[in-house]
Amino acid sequence: MVIQRLSKPRIAPLPIAQWEPELRERFERPGGLDQILNVMKTMANYTGLFKRWLVFANHFLFKNSLSARDREILILRTGWLAGCEYEWGQHLKIATDDCGFGQAEFDAIAEGASASLWSPAEAALIRAADGIYVDAFVDDDTWETLAAHYDQPQVFDIVFIVGNYLKLAMGINSFGVQLDAGFSGFRPGLPMNDQRPSDALPPMAVRRPAPRVAPLTDAECTPAQLELLTKARGHLASVNVLDTLVRHPNLLRRWMPFFVHVLHKSSLSARDREILILRVGRLCGAEYEWSQHVPFGERAGLSTDEIRGIAEGANDAVWTDEHDRNLIRAAEQLHRHTMLDDSLWHALASRYDTHQMMDVIFTVGQYRLVSAGLNSLCVQLDDYLQPYAGS
Repeated sequence: MVIQRLSKPRIAPLPIAQWEPELRERFERPGGLDQILNVMKTMANYTGLFKRWLVFANHFLFKNSLSARDREILILRTGWLAGCEYEWGQHLKIATDDCGFGQAEFDAIAEGASASLWSPAEAALIRAADGIYVDAFVDDDTWETLAAHYDQPQVFDIVFIVGNYLKLAMGINSFGVQLDAGFSGFRPGLPMNDQRPSDALPPMAVRRPAPRVAPLTDAECTPAQLELLTKARGHLASVNVLDTLVRHPNLLRRWMPFFVHVLHKSSLSARDREILILRVGRLCGAEYEWSQHVPFGERAGLSTDEIRGIAEGANDAVWTDEHDRNLIRAAEQLHRHTMLDDSLWHALASRYDTHQMMDVIFTVGQYRLVSAGLNSLCVQLDDYLQPYAGS
């Protein structure tokens, strides 16, 4: 499957006059409504999703710990990997205006980490984006280079910026968001990406026997961190992924509204949601994510055989409902191609409304992001989690 920009949208941009008042108010500032882009108008079809994602998205674009130059290298490389012309075109302009990028930088981003333009730290940024896209993992050499040049919050932001813009690319590509006036896509002659996640399933295990970043204990937390962590954990006394992310409390705090949307406020049934989450966890070899969500899947009504079938794939004999198979295929297409093809889009849309279609994309994107974060941070299983027992 080759990623090809759609010539017309699958989800039409919503005119600003039709936006829900609470969403419109967020942009009612001098010049604000004049700068609404097609991606925002598309997302505005689903106010609940959009407003919760905005908190997370604004962290990466305006409030992250990286320099504008490093941020744009990561975003542009991710857009190039994902074949997302819209993302590339938007950030081509931002990088030009904010960072003084020219054609040399844009060509080098497409060329990759070996381009002579990059410093060792910048080359590591590109290798990190490549690793997250292809393997949902940042390899040891790249991690060590990042850790030598960036502080802990910056390394967290590096991993999660790539995950966020892969997630956004899945939506832009699948929704058919069209380029805004005055923006251009990939320059003719620019080398295109031939990297993809493998069709073969990766091993299912936490990638290293010890965490790269140790979770904080309650005693090590500041009062503000502990308050945030207590709220995020709910009834649990500890959750290793949250106890690790609280080292970057701004990131964790801004991620939580979107996390809550996907897990608790989605328009999908719990069963459908867990099929998507478990499949993307298996595709990424994210044992922690799988182990966390097997109990969620069981509570949602998935049988032991169905959970095994999610690990095996859409062709497993347990699947007698084509819709279940299509959910598994959706996770696979988005993971490997950052887009749903026409056949699968229409099959799902025959059963789902616009909100549900958007939640399919962003559920997979969210847990693709989480899987890469868990893998790269080498988050260890909590004591209450059962290791992966599949093949």
